[in-house]
Amino acid sequence: MNGLSLGIPGVGVVRPGVHFCALYSGPVERDRLLYPFLEEGLRQGDKCLCLIDDVEPALVRDRAVGQPGATFSRRSAQLDVERASDVYLRSGEFSVDDMMSFLSESVNAARGDGFDLLRAAGEMSWVLPGPPGWDDLFRYEAALNRVVEQMPAILICLYDLQKFGADMLVEVLRTHPKVLLDRTVIVNPHYLPPTEYPAARVAAANRYPLVRVGSPGDEGTDPEWASLTEGELRVVAAVTQGSTNRSIGLQLHLSRHTVDAHLKHVYLKLGIHSRVELTVLAMRHRVPTG
Repeated sequence: MNGLSLGIPGVGVVRPGVHFCALYSGPVERDRLLYPFLEEGLRQGDKCLCLIDDVEPALVRDRAVGQPGATFSRRSAQLDVERASDVYLRSGEFSVDDMMSFLSESVNAARGDGFDLLRAAGEMSWVLPGPPGWDDLFRYEAALNRVVEQMPAILICLYDLQKFGADMLVEVLRTHPKVLLDRTVIVNPHYLPPTEYPAARVAAANRYPLVRVGSPGDEGTDPEWASLTEGELRVVAAVTQGSTNRSIGLQLHLSRHTVDAHLKHVYLKLGIHSRVELTVLAMRHRVPTG
């Protein structure tokens, strides 16, 4: 099986065995990703799975499958929609083993029903209340990259930038090799392979605020971000692409000392300490990342 379309305008082909995170702001942006992804799977004859809490599953099914007609029965059989919390917390708490078993069962069931590929999208707001076991989420996300490589599957984890705190989004970047943002697939320079990802970073719930501070949609009025100069923003854009300070200097015709100074000022203004945190904020503020 060679190149496959995600069905999302502007996004090129992918191969089976990939695990994306999709970052978006609000339900309108989510739907622009989710429904084309499901529609492409239905059109190609794939098994499709959607796990979602923010919308009634029946409404997702009705919109994706469409009105009764010649293809209604086939499309209906292709698509399963379930509440995300019912699946991720099916034993009453989050369990890495339970989710790995669920994924394996889903792939095997798809194969048994004659489908060559499973396309699955999981909306992740179920974790926001901090249910039992939630702090194992990123251990699961990291391990999933190694497992899915051997599967005829495309997996997309959906994270709303308006809901998740920066600390959580840092771990999202560390555990997903590819990021889908603004209909662009970014090869994530901050990704850590499963063998390198430090599970110890996922600490107790009181270390990571699950919900971001501020109101949804307030990024444009963020005074700290607004204080960045044009020169600092150019450096930020280069950092989000994974460039080193030396290569940023060559790219922007700046000395290494000037790049270092810009980054120091940016960190101080934003109250952050790492390039990964800076990348999260840049994504929120729609700084071009590739």
